[in-house]
Amino acid sequence: MPKPRPGVWTVPVLPSMPVSVVDAPVTYAVEPLRNALEASVPRTFGSLDERVRIDGRKSVAYAAVRTPFTVGFEDGRLTLTTTLSYRARGYYNPPLSPTVSAGCGTGDSTPPRMRLVLTSDLQLDSTWQLVTRTHVSSLRPLTATPRDACKVTFLQIDVTDQVMKTVRPLVERQLPRVDRRVARIDVKRRVSRWYEQLQKSIRVTDSLWLQLMPVRIALGDITLRDSQFVANIRLRATPRLVTGPKPEDLLRPLPPLRQTSTDVGDSVHLNIEGLLDYQDATAMLTKQLVGRDFRRFSRSVTVERVVLSALSDGRVLLTTTVGGSVRGNLYLVGTPQVDRVERALIVPDLDFDVATSDALVSSVAWLRRGDFLQRLRDGAKFPLDDILERTRQKVEGALNRDLTDGVRLSGSVHTSRLVDVLVHPRWLVVRAEAAGTLALDVDRPLRRARDSTAR
Repeated sequence: MPKPRPGVWTVPVLPSMPVSVVDAPVTYAVEPLRNALEASVPRTFGSLDERVRIDGRKSVAYAAVRTPFTVGFEDGRLTLTTTLSYRARGYYNPPLSPTVSAGCGTGDSTPPRMRLVLTSDLQLDSTWQLVTRTHVSSLRPLTATPRDACKVTFLQIDVTDQVMKTVRPLVERQLPRVDRRVARIDVKRRVSRWYEQLQKSIRVTDSLWLQLMPVRIALGDITLRDSQFVANIRLRATPRLVTGPKPEDLLRPLPPLRQTSTDVGDSVHLNIEGLLDYQDATAMLTKQLVGRDFRRFSRSVTVERVVLSALSDGRVLLTTTVGGSVRGNLYLVGTPQVDRVERALIVPDLDFDVATSDALVSSVAWLRRGDFLQRLRDGAKFPLDDILERTRQKVEGALNRDLTDGVRLSGSVHTSRLVDVLVHPRWLVVRAEAAGTLALDVDRPLRRARDSTAR
């Protein structure tokens, strides 16, 4: 029998793959922020019985009521808008004469309106703390028509302007309280839960495991979708397939959040392995070679049996039993390679080994001079697409799964460039590069200490 070549054979190192970027849009309901505003910002302002002095002789009194806040998104910022309707009177206390006044929106007249727009800058800081900075963006009449203006001309009092000057600071004083309430939402614990799940090995088969290997998390942007604001988290990972028993899970804590990720998300790159066991390879060779006759001049041989097996030096052994002019076992060895054009496994250097018995030496000479070797090499060709497709389907199945309640991993992969083939004692291991898409759908409701409305 042939013996392995002396020396130590080492497994070739796989080429490095581009880092995968996984999109993880984390959604949060806007309700906690809106509820905080509704609870903190008064629904009514002022009183017609309370005058606000403008100068020594002029004053105004007003009573305003606002509508509930509505939510929008503009220029990357959350906007909260409400409409105030108000009644007002302007007063003038002339020297030595009774006070005179005039008003708007009182009695049967239609109250004028103004629009209050709040802007909230949303951000996740490096410690995964949700931070909002809410401020008054604008406060102005709802329209430019007389319907929404209140001016007491004969007293030279712009009542609308005075109401806005009074309402604005009342609202601004409440906004830090709103931001503090929003900051109570625990984002880190939620993200830590699915980050831990991402670090656990995912079973592909009993002897094949997918490890996503997350290495860094960054924040892309924040958008609004269906009344929820979405933090587009982008996860950098180096996924890999591991053959053998389940590897140990190396769980690391959630890393600090990096800001302003410019990576293009939703991509995955990994090396996959297709396995061709020697029994299947032998069956394929049997179909190609057994029963075939090889002739040269007056001599001929018939292939009666073939068996493919592994040597421990990275080569394969093809034991070929022949009958006819030559009877016995021929031992051929060679190093398998991948043909990237034909997408097949080939053994282009297949040749007789010195272990071929001395009794066959003279016969081997005429076989070598004929086309016997080349026809064996041509027969030792194994198409790889079906083999890799089986692995691809299993990997894709492993990529589409629930990691935990409300967190789903989804993805697809396709096989691209063939890399190499390894001779394993049990299989021929074909390694190829794969690419595709990978994303996390995170929609589990968030809970605050006394509020379960966040998502």
